[in-house]
Amino acid sequence: MKNLLHEHKKEFYWLLFVLILAVSIRIYHLVQYSQMPDWDQLTIDNNYHHHWAETIANGNIWGDTTYFRAPFYIYCLGLLYALFGSSLWVGRLFGLAIGLVSVFLTFLLGRKIFSSKIGLGAALIQALSPIMIFFEGELLLDPLFMVLMQAALYLFLIWRKNQLRRILFLSGILFGLASITRPTGLIVVGIVAIMLLFKNKTLTRENLKTSAFLLVGVILMIAPVFLRNLIVAHDPVMIASQGGINLYIGNNEAADGTSATLPEPFGINWHIQDITYEAEKAMHRKLRPGEVSSYWTKKALNWIVSNPGTFIILYLKKLYFQVANLEISNNRDIYAFFYKLAYLRYNPISFGLLFPLAFIGALAAWKQGFESRLIILILLIYILSSSLFFISSRFRLPLLPYYIILAVFGFSFLMTLYRDNLKKALAVTSVIILLAVFSFYTLFTPSRKGFTQTLVSQGLYYIHTRDYPKAITYLKQAWNLDKNFLETNLNLGICYFRMGNTDSALFYFSRERDNFPLRSKAYNNLASLFLVNGDIDRALEQINISLTLKPYDPVANMIYLRAAALKEDITSDSLAGLIASATERTNSDIYLLNEAAALMLHRHDTVRSELYLQAALTAQSPPIETDDYAFSKDFRNRPKNIAHEKAKAYHQLGYLAGIRGDFLNSIRYSQEAIRSDPALSDAYVNLISGYLSSGNRQAADSVYKTAVAKFPDNSQINRLRTLMPQ
Repeated sequence: MKNLLHEHKKEFYWLLFVLILAVSIRIYHLVQYSQMPDWDQLTIDNNYHHHWAETIANGNIWGDTTYFRAPFYIYCLGLLYALFGSSLWVGRLFGLAIGLVSVFLTFLLGRKIFSSKIGLGAALIQALSPIMIFFEGELLLDPLFMVLMQAALYLFLIWRKNQLRRILFLSGILFGLASITRPTGLIVVGIVAIMLLFKNKTLTRENLKTSAFLLVGVILMIAPVFLRNLIVAHDPVMIASQGGINLYIGNNEAADGTSATLPEPFGINWHIQDITYEAEKAMHRKLRPGEVSSYWTKKALNWIVSNPGTFIILYLKKLYFQVANLEISNNRDIYAFFYKLAYLRYNPISFGLLFPLAFIGALAAWKQGFESRLIILILLIYILSSSLFFISSRFRLPLLPYYIILAVFGFSFLMTLYRDNLKKALAVTSVIILLAVFSFYTLFTPSRKGFTQTLVSQGLYYIHTRDYPKAITYLKQAWNLDKNFLETNLNLGICYFRMGNTDSALFYFSRERDNFPLRSKAYNNLASLFLVNGDIDRALEQINISLTLKPYDPVANMIYLRAAALKEDITSDSLAGLIASATERTNSDIYLLNEAAALMLHRHDTVRSELYLQAALTAQSPPIETDDYAFSKDFRNRPKNIAHEKAKAYHQLGYLAGIRGDFLNSIRYSQEAIRSDPALSDAYVNLISGYLSSGNRQAADSVYKTAVAKFPDNSQINRLRTLMPQ
């Protein structure tokens, strides 16, 4: 008894050491990370998660349409933002906490399946693993999915011993939460459910009752998501609608197995609106998101059936990437990031070292018992099923704790062989070396689009911050790697355009258009350039091509209206017809409505201008769940931006009321503008003018004092000084 207590005490101290080490490394990592420019250079998916979580924190809890992505991670992040403020530190500390819990659960699973020593060894390796440290700080859902699966499996293994059905029910709850974090969790649920149903190789009534406790727990977590999709969007989607397009990404004529690439004209930079428009065009009707997903699922399956040989080669290629010593980037380039931090760059723990030991560990553990067979089956079936999609390191992340546990057991098994049977140990070592060579040897070269995309993303970040010379530096690096990479030329053109170098801008925009003639952005930018130069006909020529490619693009429609409004033969009635068509194509985009109002006001058509402004006040933002702009740093439809656009509409309505002599409405609209956006200085000018015109000089003076304090250098406000009561 005394020895047992002593062993537990030693185990506790070793575990405490591992956890302290894990948290120390992760805190150090976040501190170092926060001092890098990469800290707030969010990429595609983490931008989306961050912006969606912000809208939840601001009160948009129910949302507006079918979930495109499984929502649980984003709602967790949204809750944290609501409690502690919208901050990348909050999101990344959440990742740190998830990582720490995962290390602890790896210990528990290793101890449960094998022994305390295996559990401690596995926890130590995970604590030091560079890929774990990296992903925990990236505002991605995969670490949370990983930890929920670990917790669910651990409770399931506890149930195997004590047979308490409430434990099985709790395991089901965690499996359900994992599935609404990433729906591929249902693969593991299926494996576990089949094991329960056919316990002792027989399907019995008792087995059905037992499995019901697990499945009820799962259903209780999934049902609210399903019902929410049904109620909010009238769309019977179980969790999320991205499954169809993800399957097609992995199975199409342009698929390479490692990047989210679609055939042209979509390529690597496709949008939800693009795939929706394509599906609706093919089906000749409006589709719900679930129907869009079904369309792409069918398209993927048709491609597989029509191209069985190509599919098999591609599938085998993806299976290789599952076990290769390659960290395949999906958003930020992993190797480029590791290179900047010595403790990641020189960290020896890699998948190529874990895989051969895990393989031997799996062979040695197969006859150890149910627990070891379960994680081996989960690994195998998850690898086989997930390879139907496309491969990246973040999708392999949830399996790493099991690889690590099996690798530590495999190493322990090998050491025992060296002690007991040298000949067999040498044979096993030979197999390990061969597997390591297979993993480390580059049998297939993964797409390097990710590295070029990282440089382009960094360029975009500096465009957003208006540091155009620095943006050009990164974009030139990307251009030197691949002169024809999507949007490199486009963004170089934007930098030169904003710096006033229109000749260089024309060169790069034209090059982008020539490289990607089926994409609309270059035509938009060329049209804007021609407009600035006063060449209206060429501007209209380019923007009409853009609209044939993407009629739903609000930017293209706004450029079109600006160009059309400058044509001398376009009457106000004709322009109103063009505006009506553009409004319909863009689902009453608020930016377009405000632009239309300004164009009509310029023509002194105040009636139509007021009509568009009133429409802007009732315009709805696109649903955050499927808003393509949410994937970018410059999220045009964030609540603050929409509030600013509504403030502009109120301000213009106040101005129109003022010039009509309707000072009461002028005052009311100006007040609403200030409430919508207190930083809109023009609204204060309108409000002061409205009070002065209505004879309420005391109110005018009060607003004037507030405005002067708020905008001391505003010339319009300072010009009103002579009109104020002395």
